[in-house]
Amino acid sequence: MANLLEGIKRLWDHAKSGEAKTRAHFSIGRDHVDTELGVAFEKEQHYLQIVINEMFLENSRNFWSDCDPMAFVVSSYIYGTRTETFPFVVGPALLKQYEQDVPLGMIYRDTPVSSLHPYQGGPLTLTVFLNRLERKNNADQLLKVVESISSAVSPSIVPVAYLKMAETVVDGVEAILGLDETKALLGFRVTINPQIKQPLMPSYYALINEDEAKIAQGEFWVKSSRLHYGKDMKSAEPYREKDFILFSINQGEKRTDERTLPFYPTWETARDLAQKPELHYWSEAKANFNTLKRSLVSSPDLTKPDSERLRTFYFGELKKLREEAVAESELKGKELPAVEAEMRQMAEELDKLDKF
Repeated sequence: MANLLEGIKRLWDHAKSGEAKTRAHFSIGRDHVDTELGVAFEKEQHYLQIVINEMFLENSRNFWSDCDPMAFVVSSYIYGTRTETFPFVVGPALLKQYEQDVPLGMIYRDTPVSSLHPYQGGPLTLTVFLNRLERKNNADQLLKVVESISSAVSPSIVPVAYLKMAETVVDGVEAILGLDETKALLGFRVTINPQIKQPLMPSYYALINEDEAKIAQGEFWVKSSRLHYGKDMKSAEPYREKDFILFSINQGEKRTDERTLPFYPTWETARDLAQKPELHYWSEAKANFNTLKRSLVSSPDLTKPDSERLRTFYFGELKKLREEAVAESELKGKELPAVEAEMRQMAEELDKLDKF
């Protein structure tokens, strides 16, 4: 972790030493956003995710003929029992999925750049860079490698595996930024710590490739998660004057991707066993369900409400499956197959040994 944080600090120092230090960066007032953003994050009650809602790059910068863009986002927060750092590289391969040509440039929209994890209290630190990388000395090939490493494993699904690659990602980005062909355009860093009365709220942030002294922050608006500029919300038009990144801290209340989480195979095993009427299978199903309950309670990937919701749902499903299996067995009224009868006998004989 120490080497990882030192690497990120060096990247930030590199950005500050160039033009990026004078570029405009600010939060968009909640009264300048056309949607309800939600309440302050509560520990173990809400999910948190960082999204690049819009990134505009002018064609005049020759991004597409001679250069590649590279956005680099680092989020640090408590995951499980310790503060972890999740670096994410957004390069041409990922951006290709979200691009849209417009007359004055290129837009990328709604690109997730962090995992979806429960907010576990403590501070959130965000570091965001936008860089221009010239395609010289195979710099673009190095970017492809780093981007592929960054996106190989989802930190929402296999965070432990992702964290093992995090230092490699940062080292790769540091190597790219050390090239003469790389130019840092935008840089932003913020730490929000509710422990010192800095409320962590769902918010939008804008980074604009313009001198901050020339930006009228009060005339920027967010409509439908897009950056607009004007005197008021109604008359504001999409902003296209300079390169910019609009990103947001997003809040969620329910995960629906539990099939991808580490505990789910235990539920599948318990469910499959509960569908067999034989008593020894039911005993195994109960044992797996007890393991599942403990996994749900201690899962760093679920909020408390989601953990409780899934425990209740799985418990009801298990009971239902057991009742159906027994009822179906009684209706059939057939003898057990020889193999099943043998397995039941073995289980019963082993049960007799419990008294020893």
